[in-house]
Amino acid sequence: MTNQNFDLQAALEKLHEEDWLHPDQTALQNMPMEQETEIDKKYQQKSYWIAQFSHLLMDQYQQSSHACARILHQTSHKNITRAVARYPESDFATLKDVQKSLAAYARQQGVKTDG
Repeated sequence: MTNQNFDLQAALEKLHEEDWLHPDQTALQNMPMEQETEIDKKYQQKSYWIAQFSHLLMDQYQQSSHACARILHQTSHKNITRAVARYPESDFATLKDVQKSLAAYARQQGVKTDG
């Protein structure tokens, strides 16, 4: 799951900043509001990405929410539980698929994703 050229924490922190610190602004700065799709709205949410990684870690690797929290560097397993409850279905088949999608989205939002 780890790739030296992708900084998961930077990507999640950018999403956290957009989601919590600037709730009045959309994370998709260059897209008019009427063109925003449901996928775009989901991708803006840090909890969406946490849920996607967590679904795969729990389903394919039999990890607990506590283990997912450690793996994803979350402060509490409750973050995992809430994210999975909010997004109850996995949209990806592998951890690599989630990472690629998050990396592409992060680059689109201006997060540096290479070393």
